[in-house]
Amino acid sequence: MIKIIDKLEEVVDFAWELSQNNLYASYHRIDSLKQLKNNIEKAIGSNNENIIACYHENVLCGVCIYHWICDEKYAQTTLFLIREDYEQTAEELIGYIKNQLAGCELFIPVPFTNKNANQYFKKKNIECIESNIDTRLYNLEPHINQKHNKVEKITKDDFEEYAIFHDKHAIPLEMYYNSKNLQKDKCFRVFAFRYDGSIHASIFVKTGKEISEVFGLFIDKEYKNKGIESILINEMLVQLYNEFGCIKEIVYFIDENCTDELDSALNAGFEIKDKCRCYKCIL
Repeated sequence: MIKIIDKLEEVVDFAWELSQNNLYASYHRIDSLKQLKNNIEKAIGSNNENIIACYHENVLCGVCIYHWICDEKYAQTTLFLIREDYEQTAEELIGYIKNQLAGCELFIPVPFTNKNANQYFKKKNIECIESNIDTRLYNLEPHINQKHNKVEKITKDDFEEYAIFHDKHAIPLEMYYNSKNLQKDKCFRVFAFRYDGSIHASIFVKTGKEISEVFGLFIDKEYKNKGIESILINEMLVQLYNEFGCIKEIVYFIDENCTDELDSALNAGFEIKDKCRCYKCIL
């Protein structure tokens, strides 16, 4: 049985217990009980976010928080916790969301350590679209780094030119932040590497004083593994510090196969926090 949750107390203890266990956790990870309570209360009161629970014989078996953007046919879970009978419970949770958001794509991220989740999605032939290493940089400090003359900050005046390069990489990856959606969000900063008059690499980051997040580093195939990844990451950190000062946390998900990008991030001060996969369900 699926139930829409309207009281924090119904699920908070269950969700806290499972989110702290590597074998049951979902993604993103919950760092504190306060954060979990805030997430649940926000979902209860939101117009485009929901929290549901699955019960078997009046026993709580699963909890899911998800949000959606109808115009984009997009939905994503931010909590997907199941204790037992993983397949049955997952089917019921996803089935409920499908009835509500038919035609949308539902993205469900889970950590590597949740074997039940990864085995379920593999068994059901649900596409794994990302397999990432979650890295973090805490308390950004001034970077003593000479500005690289081939890196430039993209502005509204040259965004149209940049958009062509961006979509060449973003669209095949089915990334939500294609150039159109990127331009809509005024919190993004984009830094591009230009050589011989053309853009061949970029890094784009959603900024905030408390938390910023790198959403992608794009680089043309022939320019990979030549040190450009490191140049872009370090230039980004310099620019962020100059604009925002000591940002408390910068989040950066890196494809597990991009070893040079990962090495460049680690050399710049990022630390590995976790590993996760993201699955895409067609509702």
